[in-house]
Order: sequence, then structure tokens, then C-alpha cells
Amino acid sequence: MTSTREFDEFEEIYATDLVYVPDCWQLCGDAHCCSFKRYKSSFKMIARTPFQELPLLPGEFEFLAEKGWLEQFGDYDHKIVEFEIDGHTLKAESILSRKPDCACDHATRPTICRLYPLLPTFNISGHLVGTESMGIYEEMEQIAGMDAACKLTSLPFGQLDKFLSITNQLSKNPIHLYYLEAYRITKQHVSERLKEKHSATQRDVFSVFESGFIRGTLIDTQQLANELNELARRFHEHYGDRFQWHVEK
Repeated sequence: MTSTREFDEFEEIYATDLVYVPDCWQLCGDAHCCSFKRYKSSFKMIARTPFQELPLLPGEFEFLAEKGWLEQFGDYDHKIVEFEIDGHTLKAESILSRKPDCACDHATRPTICRLYPLLPTFNISGHLVGTESMGIYEEMEQIAGMDAACKLTSLPFGQLDKFLSITNQLSKNPIHLYYLEAYRITKQHVSERLKEKHSATQRDVFSVFESGFIRGTLIDTQQLANELNELARRFHEHYGDRFQWHVEK
């Protein structure tokens, strides 16, 4: 279910060209965030063919479709994973693009690409309280004690207004706030399990990740479900029907 208001929010987000540093892809030498090739090359089984998975916010796929911007992803799948949360079915959506190198065009890149490498964090009322690293590869770098591939570690003052413009739009929608926090919780859940397995086995963190990914052991399903259920309970309690309206029965 997507409202006109949600499309208005995406209009504002996609009109905001947040670029932390001009030509930042040159800082890492290989447009790291567009393909993560240097890390994917460490895997033996997964990522043998080019792909990039871009998480989407609820309603974002429909927005891209309405704008005619899905063609930018080339050979892609619209991936949907359903979760039973607090008696409702929530859909985690992503674009799985098989284009080599960058999966999207700069001007029409999804929200996650505009924010990378910083994940904004909010309190339940939608007030911005900070940022942290966006993805699991950044977590793996820390576990392994590696230098960060992405050289952007802070928000340049000159781009602050654009960052706040995007986060302001995100803060208006309770379901977007929920999905962002659920993503953060899931990322931290996987990171903690990687740390435990890495410490116990002393194996390369990429081998630990690949093994866990293939075997489906990166997530303790019940533990994570309990955390996301509790998060949903808090959002229902705080927002009432304003949160419920966006969640599919």
C-alpha cells in the first residue's frame, strides 16, 4: 500500500543530490560502493557473477516504476522477503541487479545509495540522533582489523543541509523509521554472530561470512524475530493506527 504522500517524500529524496565528496569513487580507487568487488572477490562460492543488491524502502519500487526508472538496473529481480512481525506480514524489498560495476544511474539512484556510507539513526519519535556505518562489509572490516575501503567516515559540513533534507523526509513516515531501525538491528545481529564465529574459529572473516551465508547460520531466526517484534510493539504503542495503516495484514 503506497500513498501519494509517500511518493511526495520520495520526490524530495530523489531531488536531493547528496554527494559527500565530489568524485568520491576515486578516493577508494574502484568505486567501492557501486560493486564491492574487492570484497566479493574474496568469496569462493557466492558472488561468482556480478550482482548488486540494493535495499528499498516500502513504496520505493512503485515510485521507481511510476517514474520509468527501473530500466537503469538492467537485468534485475525485484526481491521480496516476507516476515511475520507482530501478527502482520512485512515485506523487505530490494533490487537485485546483475549489471557489472554500478547498478544504477547517479541521478536516479535509490535512497540507500544517496546515504551510503552513513546510516542515519533516529529515536522512535523520528528525531535524528546520529549515524553509523551502513553495511555489513564495514562491520567485517572492523572485525578483521582492516583499513576501511570507503574513505568517507564523516559528514562534510557543506553537505549537511542535503543530508538533513533526506533524513527529514524519512522521519515523516513511521514505517520508514521502523524499516531503518529493523535494518540496523539486523546488521548488528549478523555482525555479533560473525564476531563470535570469527573469534571461535580464527578463520578469515570472509570465509566465516560465506560459510554462514550458505548454511543459513548468520541469523538466529527466533532471536531476531523477538527483537523485531518488540520493535514493532513499541512503534504500534507510539504511533497507533498511523503505523498500522502502512503494514499489510
